[in-house]
Amino acid sequence: MVDETPQQQKTYHRSKTVVIMFLCLAVFGILMGRLVYLMVFRSEYYTLKAKELHERERSIKAARGRIIDANGKILADNKTVCTISVIHSQITDKEKVISVLCKELGLSDEYVRKRVEKYSSIEKIRSNVDKSIGDAIRAYDLAGVKVDEDYKRYYPYDSLGSKVLGFTGGDNQGIIGLEVIYEEYLQGEAGTILTVTDAKGVEVAEAGEERVEPVAGRDLYISMDMNIQSYATQLALQTMETKEADSVSILVMNPQNGEILAMVNVPEFNLNDPYTLPDAADEETLSEDKKQELLNGMWRNGCINDTYEPGSTFKIVTAAAGLESGAVTTTDTFNCPGYIMVEDRRIRCHKVGGHGAEDFVQATMNSCKQKFVQNIVDGTEDTLYNMTTV
Repeated sequence: MVDETPQQQKTYHRSKTVVIMFLCLAVFGILMGRLVYLMVFRSEYYTLKAKELHERERSIKAARGRIIDANGKILADNKTVCTISVIHSQITDKEKVISVLCKELGLSDEYVRKRVEKYSSIEKIRSNVDKSIGDAIRAYDLAGVKVDEDYKRYYPYDSLGSKVLGFTGGDNQGIIGLEVIYEEYLQGEAGTILTVTDAKGVEVAEAGEERVEPVAGRDLYISMDMNIQSYATQLALQTMETKEADSVSILVMNPQNGEILAMVNVPEFNLNDPYTLPDAADEETLSEDKKQELLNGMWRNGCINDTYEPGSTFKIVTAAAGLESGAVTTTDTFNCPGYIMVEDRRIRCHKVGGHGAEDFVQATMNSCKQKFVQNIVDGTEDTLYNMTTV
């Protein structure tokens, strides 16, 4: 084996050095190219990401669309309230914050302390706070305490039309009635408040706030007339008391176009306090399942959810069928002795003594059952017999 000369060894090391140098230059070139790509061509993307990393976002509820009756009366409106939140990293006087929030919101020390000491981007203390209380807390100017204006559903007529209108929950979303059926149109779009913070999460005052304003929901105009609704409610309450009934329902419709002018289901409930049962004294002894069952019963709209016999209202169908088939004319006369025998059944008229002699129009006005059974059946027996014995 021939040993390399010093000159050969020197040449070998020089060649290796050159190769390593070019490899390093290639790596540095790739890194520089990548850096230029990120800083120049992707700068907008990473600037946005950096901004998002240092931003704190707080939601702003949108004003819910109003519900308005046929005469322009507002049945469901919005009331300005406040949401109180804390940002742990921005609090400078923890004990004072806890003391003020306990005092102004009427909350326990344990409840507030647990949320104030929690490490999170933002912690909600309480929502739907009266605006006057929110303004009082804002006046303390406490670092880390955020008071954001919000909206709460408000019903000017309390219980009137409660089972038709429905109500919203704490998040301002519809629970029952028109509030949930038209949720898509009423809810609107929430806005946001964006604040810039440093690496420790402390707000950068110089950066200010950036607001994305909420979009209010659309108003809902309905055919209900609150004057008729109010009058029908009074009649229903009187009837319930007179007849000692558990509940009474009244439905008023415009016969020209089918519009619902009033829909009453008494007893109603207070839309501004929908989770309180009529007998509040017993609530403490009820299980959660039983309480929910009672609440569902209290909210139930009997006019559209319950089944019932049509009774004399179906005589309109029977009379129309008789006239159309020619089984009877408006000039035909009848005699009502107060009852009529159908096979082995005695069907009584609501007037015990009977209506006596009457023509078709008078019998219809009197809602005389005998007229429908006795004469309209002639010529249309198979079609009308079962209808008229309801």
